[in-house]
Amino acid sequence: MLLTFAEACSRGVRSIWMPLGLLAMLAFALLAGGCEKDTRDSDIVYVKLGEVSELWRDSEGNPMKLLLIDPRPQPEFEAGHIPGARNILLTKLDGNKGRDPRIEAYENVMVYGEDPASPIARAVAKRMIAMEYPDSRFFAGGIKEWKAANLPLEKGPSKPLPPARSTSTRGRARQ
Repeated sequence: MLLTFAEACSRGVRSIWMPLGLLAMLAFALLAGGCEKDTRDSDIVYVKLGEVSELWRDSEGNPMKLLLIDPRPQPEFEAGHIPGARNILLTKLDGNKGRDPRIEAYENVMVYGEDPASPIARAVAKRMIAMEYPDSRFFAGGIKEWKAANLPLEKGPSKPLPPARSTSTRGRARQ
């Protein structure tokens, strides 16, 4: 016979299952709370196609000017993405490990997905804000708007991020 929580409390049922159930509900409520640091959609800085395409053109001579992050699943990314974009998934942005110096080396960081409703792209943009990446923004129009403007696409796997510049003094002569 199953009892509701109120019935169990009123009857004085004392079993291991009640505290465990309460603990499970509390854990779920804490974990399902959303992005860390209370990041909201209103915190996202949106950019339009014109700004993204201009930065993209300018980055041809300076590859560290713009990092385009496309967090769509690998098969979608490989089928077509903005040239030079990197396929960086939400799971790779771990707030507990801190910011990636390879990402921080870029002057501008743009996250995009399929379109303005892309939940994974919004989640990546919010995670980057929560992790306090400077100059990270969201191109809401995504790959759909890029294609509609007849801008070029690239197919194939993501290229790795360039190695972080070393700040170590090992191997250098001391002065």
